[in-house]
Amino acid sequence: MISLLLTLSKTIEHVALTRMTVFTPKCLSLLQFACRKGYSPLYTIHLILEIVYKASNDKRHMSALFLYVQGAFDKVLHQRLAEIMTNNNFPPYLVDWVQSYLSDRSVRITNGTASEPSFTPIQVGILQGSPLSPFLFNSHSLPLCHNHQRLGVDLMVSYVDDYCLLAISVSWQRNASTLTAAGNQLQLEANQGGMNFELSTTQLFHFPYGKIIPTADLPRIQFGEHHTPNNLEQR
Repeated sequence: MISLLLTLSKTIEHVALTRMTVFTPKCLSLLQFACRKGYSPLYTIHLILEIVYKASNDKRHMSALFLYVQGAFDKVLHQRLAEIMTNNNFPPYLVDWVQSYLSDRSVRITNGTASEPSFTPIQVGILQGSPLSPFLFNSHSLPLCHNHQRLGVDLMVSYVDDYCLLAISVSWQRNASTLTAAGNQLQLEANQGGMNFELSTTQLFHFPYGKIIPTADLPRIQFGEHHTPNNLEQR
């Protein structure tokens, strides 16, 4: 759902975003590629491919797990966002401004022909149509992106609400075991922050090993009751 915002409001938000991105290099994880000046999704892809090519030359097996945060902007907890920004060295005046910006807001839903009779206060979440929202979600999800070694994977990168975990080892079976443990741990940490990964959109890719092409019967990733098989459609 897209929020319709005043032009003046968006202008102020762009000014605030410019101030906040000054602190991006020292406040956000280096593996969060969104909201960084001069970066794009292509940088994320290039980094992943560079590691994949190197592992292939080293005769290693590679597997990647792609995750998507469900309803990302709707899940941002305002107080938690303030605590994370404070703990990661954002200036106090910016933390206070963000809290003021998010507080005392309300919403009324319309489909073009009919509207709700009254406005509903917004207690959780950030605005879908705001230029600030990707940056604020990046800040809110920062704890998920620190120290990917804790998950036992070789790489973890994110672009706003999209995540990639990369495992490299002597076999696809070991990669699947690593990614299962890492994915479940990341899901647990996301749940503790009020977020949730959309399991139906989760994708697993076992990369080819030399001339050996991965097949559908390779080990799957398991999230509780949900199983994610090896994706063959993009080969």
